[in-house]
Amino acid sequence: MLLLLFLSACGGSAPEEAGPPVDKTLERDTAAGHLAFDLEHPEEAAAKYRAALERAKARDDTEQIGTLGYNLAVAELRANAPDRALVAAQSTRMELQRRGAEPFPALLLVEATALYRTGAVKEADAVAARAEAGTDADASARASFLRGLIADERGDERALATALDKVRTANTPALRADALELAARLALRRGDSAAAQQDAARAEALRRETLDYRGLARVLALGGEAARRSGDTKAAADLFWRAGQSAAAQDDVELARLWLRQAADLAPELPVGKAANDLLAKLDSAPP
Repeated sequence: MLLLLFLSACGGSAPEEAGPPVDKTLERDTAAGHLAFDLEHPEEAAAKYRAALERAKARDDTEQIGTLGYNLAVAELRANAPDRALVAAQSTRMELQRRGAEPFPALLLVEATALYRTGAVKEADAVAARAEAGTDADASARASFLRGLIADERGDERALATALDKVRTANTPALRADALELAARLALRRGDSAAAQQDAARAEALRRETLDYRGLARVLALGGEAARRSGDTKAAADLFWRAGQSAAAQDDVELARLWLRQAADLAPELPVGKAANDLLAKLDSAPP
């Protein structure tokens, strides 16, 4: 899960020691963006960050342009708008470069994530490699995870194993979940469905613990694929149904349809298959 960056406002009674006066409008919009994001209203958060970013540009404040542009991109990703997130991340990177500042690793990571989610996989891997090589240990580890996902999609077992080696030593719950997910994917590539199911189930618990629901849906589907390959059709259908239901609840309709269709195809005569078809019909009838 990508996290927001926060800037603390400066202030005080002695101007000589406090620095330049605080821009109250920028401060108010930024705080409103943080609050909306914490309350899981990412569209509202994006609007507030966008307003604050324009104020930061008027102020020509390089640090706040970078931070607010990053926060805007993260909020757009959370709102399932990777195309808008990509615009925000790339324009922020260019704003920093025009001012002689290097884009920080977390900004490169959010750009790589947006590229990946818009289907520009080759470009995503190249940008993620830059974030991976940076000095921010957390961003580097998350970039390694993203490169592992890309390697798995390409069928590149060696690159997937390399990514896992870079992530497996992490000790935060979110990064441990990343390592377990990559381990499950590698086990599946090597034909060990049982190990893949075990690692996916452990990753599932950590994704839930860290409130990473997009990642949770993804590892549920991964567990479903592992169960399918092991011959447990009923368990596979149940896991794909749960993955699709989670994705639908997050308004990630494309992935929801993919996983619900797999549940319906695996168990057409069982209640789980019928439930999947019912939810698919509901998604198809929903207004765009």
